[in-house]
Amino acid sequence: MTKKIFKYLSFLVPNLIMSAILGKAMSFDRQQWVIMVVFLLIATASGILVAQFWEKVQQTELQVMQNRMLATIQGQEPRGVLTEPNSPHYDLIHQFNTLQNYIKQTQRTAQRDVTNYQSLLASLPVGVINVNRRHIIDVFNTTAADLLGVQQPKIPIAESLVIKQFTLSELMTQTFNTQHNQQSILNLQINGEVKQYEVSTLYHQGDLKHAEVMIIIYDLTSVLQIERMQSDFLANASHELKTPLTAITGFVETLQGPAGEDPNTRKQFLKIVADESERLSSLVIDILSLSRVKQKNDAVDTKLIIKNVVDEQWQHIKTMAATKHITFKNNVSQNFVVHGLKTDLETILQNLIVNAVKYNKQDGDVTVTVYKDHQHWQINIKDSGIGIPKNQQSRIFERFYRGDESRQRTIANGTGLGLAIVNEIVSKHNGEVKVNSQVGVGTTISVTLPL
Repeated sequence: MTKKIFKYLSFLVPNLIMSAILGKAMSFDRQQWVIMVVFLLIATASGILVAQFWEKVQQTELQVMQNRMLATIQGQEPRGVLTEPNSPHYDLIHQFNTLQNYIKQTQRTAQRDVTNYQSLLASLPVGVINVNRRHIIDVFNTTAADLLGVQQPKIPIAESLVIKQFTLSELMTQTFNTQHNQQSILNLQINGEVKQYEVSTLYHQGDLKHAEVMIIIYDLTSVLQIERMQSDFLANASHELKTPLTAITGFVETLQGPAGEDPNTRKQFLKIVADESERLSSLVIDILSLSRVKQKNDAVDTKLIIKNVVDEQWQHIKTMAATKHITFKNNVSQNFVVHGLKTDLETILQNLIVNAVKYNKQDGDVTVTVYKDHQHWQINIKDSGIGIPKNQQSRIFERFYRGDESRQRTIANGTGLGLAIVNEIVSKHNGEVKVNSQVGVGTTISVTLPL
């Protein structure tokens, strides 16, 4: 640029001088010639300075543009360059600014997509892990960390530093080696507890050098537990239903024969048939009650005077209690009032009071007390019965569980569903049921419910 200016000035100055000489040379004196030459020299110097200034400005614009481009490449936010419309680089800088703006918008869109992707991964109920051919993890969501019992790793990270379960690593390696998707149910030791996970691996190969395996982990522990409970329930229910039916059928067939002609035998067998029929009826009623607990209930909470509800349930079983000379104490104040579903509370009290009588001693006691704070209320049913061994207390709320079968049968018959029904109802209302028992001393069942 400077060379062009010098060339222009070298052409302009001689022409100006020649014009001056030709026009007025004859009329100039020496002083005027000196002034004219000085003026031309000043004009030339000024032109050179102006030319150098504009050249520096233009070089600065290009340098700024270069620096902004390098900053963008290094990951900084894209920025444009300010310029004047008369700049010789105006068009170039304008195109550069347009490109920078496009890059900025693209980066923001990509960042939103990444944020949405990360939010989606974090909210998924399944664990998601992505591992490349070099066994480097580049995706590891929070659910995967929870399922594997590890802290959320900072990715990228080596797979061996995070995945400590051999069977899981082996399944991933097998996927890489066979280049085929795999699926398996793995029993993994997580924080001292065995968990059942369904693990699927998805193989993906972008080109010959790059391959990835995505691992999807789904927790089957609770699902399999429910399936086992359902299977056990069906097996136990079938057995419990079959036992009285077999007895009824057998004794009826016997009564149809010669034994039916003997009055004493007939009376004895008919009593057994009646007892087994009652047992069968109770079992069916309890199974239906357990089924109804699972169903959605649209009933409205009502005001409950607990003392009255307890007295009503005692009236239903006091005849049975009289055979054992059981003393019943309802220590609930008439002023103790809560709001809840009366049918559910009646079912809870009926099962607990019946058990307190059935498994009580002769001349025993049954006492009902209550307690209330700002958030919960509690009802306690205490008996002076045979008690429950410590090693059985954690299982008494299981369906059909009766503890020591021979010991329980000699004392009282039951379906084994009463406490399971109580536990289901209490859980439905976000409550808690606890047992405190000592063999030979008695048992206290405490039910805590929210107000």
